[in-house]
Amino acid sequence: MYFHGDRNKNNIAITFDDGPSEETLNVLAVLKKYNIKATFFVVGKMIKNRESIIQAIKKDGHEFGNHTFSHKRLWFKSKKFIEEDIQRCDNELKKVGVVTNLVRFPGLKYGLNTIKICKLLNKKIIAIDLITLNQFAMDWFNPWLKKIGLIKNEIKIDDVVKTTIKNTKNGSILVFHDYLQEIGPHKELSSILEIILPELKKKGFNFVTVSELLN
Repeated sequence: MYFHGDRNKNNIAITFDDGPSEETLNVLAVLKKYNIKATFFVVGKMIKNRESIIQAIKKDGHEFGNHTFSHKRLWFKSKKFIEEDIQRCDNELKKVGVVTNLVRFPGLKYGLNTIKICKLLNKKIIAIDLITLNQFAMDWFNPWLKKIGLIKNEIKIDDVVKTTIKNTKNGSILVFHDYLQEIGPHKELSSILEIILPELKKKGFNFVTVSELLN
């Protein structure tokens, strides 16, 4: 399992989970503006009727990862469920011409069965840099608080921006969400990226895909 890349090199990888969604196209525009390649961990059930978005990701030269078909947490699931859920996502990706050996578990929840199945399927398990982000400053947290009624006004992005810029290190794997399960497209994400990406570039970080980071 990979939480980060080489700490002695200034490469970092930005990744996106839970999509594709309509917001993905806005994300692609921001990435193109700053000439950055990213890795998109796709949920298999999200692909139907969004094939054109997958093609847009491909056209721009970004990398793909498997984020399971169902987006269900895997820590108490059987080997059969885990294998089928990962393979179903692979099959949906293959329909749109994508093959990947990268996988990330929904919610980063996993157990021994998950590790065994990924080894069987020859998958590289990609986590995130736990040093870089904490739950309270992750991009999904405030939208979730708004969904349950604890935030009434406009969603603020300051904590996400400040925490990411301050704590990103050499080799960091950063995670954001172009879609928020049970909420919808992440409408604040493009604004977050418009601040974070140029600031991290100013600090001397070089953005690469996950595979490039690990190699």
